[in-house]
This record gives sequence, structure tokens and C-alpha cells, in this order.
Amino acid sequence: MENKKEKLLEINNLTVRYNTDDAVVHAVNNLNVDLFRGEARGLVGETGAGKTTLALSILRLLPERVGEIEDGSIIYDGESLLELPEAEMLPLRGKRISMIFQDPMTSLNPTHTVGAQILEVLNLHFPEMSATEKDAKVDEMLTLVGIPPERKKSFPHEFSGGMKQRIVIAMALVAEPELLLADEPTTALDVTIQAQIL
Repeated sequence: MENKKEKLLEINNLTVRYNTDDAVVHAVNNLNVDLFRGEARGLVGETGAGKTTLALSILRLLPERVGEIEDGSIIYDGESLLELPEAEMLPLRGKRISMIFQDPMTSLNPTHTVGAQILEVLNLHFPEMSATEKDAKVDEMLTLVGIPPERKKSFPHEFSGGMKQRIVIAMALVAEPELLLADEPTTALDVTIQAQIL
């Protein structure tokens, strides 16, 4: 009997545009992508090709009143993400679908420690976990990305760009998501760290 792979993500004829004061920008045009469980897929394109727009569309995080999904469908684990109410999207984001954003400088809150920011993901999605378990998980994630756990009490400005990028990666991975959207996740990292992270 043939082992059939299970489809995790199915994008059909996705068309996305940005409505600006100056013009309508067509960012994604009739895109079709299938992704199966356990599969990794890379999208290559020049700046402005629509890679980030695609990731933001999947998470339904396009800029309000500017970004618009004009046509198509995004099916995740059998559910239409474009038809889900916002209240049902919230538990998906960060837990089942997570994203490593391109710019760590704007992805971290400067007023909170990095440990508190990783912990926030666990507090939102795993309320049943004990404080001790959550603390251990934060330490584990920091260690995984090559940052000493004692640095969790530090603020983002106390880290280099590459270390901030690793913290953003730890935040994206802490809930062990089924789908990880990585938007140029290693841009701020040196070559040896890039290889480790990948």
C-alpha cells in the first residue's frame, strides 16, 4: 500500500494587492503552492517579488486597509484561513503557524526582556504549563539558538543584530509549530551561525 503524504497547506490562485495613495501594487498574482507535512519548501525571488506578502497573507497579517487578498484560497490543515473569524486565527498564530520575521529590530519589544517575550508565547498558548516548566522551556530555546539562558533578563538593545535574530527564531520555535514561515531568517547572522540555525 502506498504511503500517502498529508497536505498541510494548500494555496490556490492567491492574488494580493496593496492599495496605496499613488497606485495599486499587485504583489502576488495567481500563486499556487502545496506543502505536505514534514516538507520544507523554499521560495526564491528578488526584493519585492511577494515572498513576505505571501507569509503575511497566510497569517492574515497584511496591513489593514492597504493589503488586500483579492482572490484565491489558503487552506491549512483542511480549514480555509481566509474564512476563519479573527478569534479563531489568534490561537493558530504563534502556536500552530509561526513566523520568523525578516527584521529582528522591529520584531522585539524594546521595553521587555527577551525572556519575557519568549515566555509570552507560552503564556498565550500553554496556560496549563507550570511557571517552572515555562521557565525551563525559555532556557531550552535560548540554548538551542546559542544564547546563554542567563541572558533572558537582558533587553533587546543589549544584543547584537545577529543575537536579536536568534531570539526571534527562539520565539518562533518555542511553541513547536506545525508550520514555520521563515522570512529570510538568517540575514543578520554570520555564516557559521547560519549553518547551525538552518
